[in-house]
Amino acid sequence: IRQICDYRAGIVFTQPPPPDATATRTSRQWLGADGIIREWDFPDLAQNLADARENILAVVQVAAGSRRPLLVDMSEVKAISRDARVYYASEEVGKVISAVALLVASPLSRAIGNFFLGFNKAAVPIRLFTNEPDAQAWLKEYLP
Repeated sequence: IRQICDYRAGIVFTQPPPPDATATRTSRQWLGADGIIREWDFPDLAQNLADARENILAVVQVAAGSRRPLLVDMSEVKAISRDARVYYASEEVGKVISAVALLVASPLSRAIGNFFLGFNKAAVPIRLFTNEPDAQAWLKEYLP
């Protein structure tokens, strides 16, 4: 298992990003060998609507025209604004993402994930996970 970064309390992806992985202000995105898009949210940053839009544009670029599942390590995220959560749950995002698995580890990331699930009606299936293998197994059902 290769680590892509030094997490304090987060999940570690087993598939490292390629050198040309896309990066935004708040995250990195890449297509895994299994066909699942991965996004690692940088530690201690709050995401706003502009960040959410930038992240989804990066996912669209990585997906190269295919609607794919997304595995997000949000274990170290600081906050996601209400506008950003609404956008992530929108039909617009559902046109490019088939399902979302949110990896959570810290009490804060779990609270943010549960808050998202409880207050936003997502256009695609979305679930919380505490480990990558379980998230991958679930997301494989949503591959093109």
